[in-house]
Amino acid sequence: MNTRIPAALTLKERDRRWELARQIMRENNLEFLMVYGDRESAAPAPFCIDHYFTNDRLGSVVLFHQDKPPVVVTFAPMMVADHMQASLRHDMQWITAEQIMVGKTGRNIGNILLQLGVASYARIGVIGLEPYPPFYFDGAMPFNTLSGIKEQLPNVSFIPVYKAFFQLASIKSDEEIAHIKHAAMIGEAMSEAMRKTAVPGNTEADIAAAVTSTCLSRGGFTAEILMGSGPEYIGWGQPAWQYRSQKPREIQYGDIVLTEIFALYGMYETQHQAAVAVGKVHPNIERAAQVSRECYEIGVENLKEGVTFGELVDKMEQPLLKAKGWHVHPLIHSINPYGPIGFGTAPGIEVLPLAQKYGHISRLPNPGRDLVLKAGMTFAFEPNCAFDYHLCNLGGTVIVGKEKGIELNNNSTHLMRADV
Repeated sequence: MNTRIPAALTLKERDRRWELARQIMRENNLEFLMVYGDRESAAPAPFCIDHYFTNDRLGSVVLFHQDKPPVVVTFAPMMVADHMQASLRHDMQWITAEQIMVGKTGRNIGNILLQLGVASYARIGVIGLEPYPPFYFDGAMPFNTLSGIKEQLPNVSFIPVYKAFFQLASIKSDEEIAHIKHAAMIGEAMSEAMRKTAVPGNTEADIAAAVTSTCLSRGGFTAEILMGSGPEYIGWGQPAWQYRSQKPREIQYGDIVLTEIFALYGMYETQHQAAVAVGKVHPNIERAAQVSRECYEIGVENLKEGVTFGELVDKMEQPLLKAKGWHVHPLIHSINPYGPIGFGTAPGIEVLPLAQKYGHISRLPNPGRDLVLKAGMTFAFEPNCAFDYHLCNLGGTVIVGKEKGIELNNNSTHLMRADV
């Protein structure tokens, strides 16, 4: 396994991104561009577009005005202390001391915009108002933050521009691709640690500990692991013992252990749908794994320039439709940044008999179907299939190529086998 750590992101990369922000302003006739960054530790899928422009601690609002260096409005003095410490150690920093202000409230941001000379009837582009699946379907910016800004600037127009940002930022540079590939290698090691630990007698907590320590020991970052296990499993999310008062489940022979592993390096993310069969599992699980693998292979073949995301999803779900299985989470979605998400048309949990006891179960939307794929975009492949109460998923991270997708992972793209 290649463990060479990529070089730090350069000032050339910074300038490329700042020019991207100015391009959005020019093309949308904006006086300012305001980039909202959600708080730290909001994973998985944090809304951290501020980091894209600062290469620094998360949780700021970034203000671009014309060709001037951006102003970074951060949440607390601790971020300033970290910036001071980095200066003392001569770390590579994109933001200077003069660009940083403390006070991430709507009223204070409005005052800063007034100090920067915003016109009374200006158009301000905002990254943070539009839906951002899978968690921010109403946008990431809090109501009080936007309201506080509007109180200071009652005649200003706020223009959502996340889609314009995604179109430009989703095509990764060579420096970014190097970071993504390194994160993928860390994720590969995490998936193998999961396979080795998924044996009878260990618990789900043992697996989570092994996966997390593997990531951290390689200089990566991971916020959590989605996990479930048993002779059957139909849920999807954090293991129940992380949010409900109960013991972590002990792995048994005949279990399927399903995970979604998040590997990040320098805030570049890869995802790994690691599934492990612990001995002989139910035939439905083996069948579901085969269908998921077929969906994966079709997806890789069609993840190429010129194809729309909707066309890709339609082709990718054909094995699932033909097999008459159901699925619990998306087959594919973008990462770095998030945007298009593909559930397809195949049925979900609403087909299970238990679903009749619940209130209305609505399907999540499939945004981004009209996106035309371009080389350098990155996607998390997570095809999944279930028959009755037996679910299997697999997948990894794939880059859009000229002729087909460029796979970054191998082990989690197949149903793995425990050492039993």
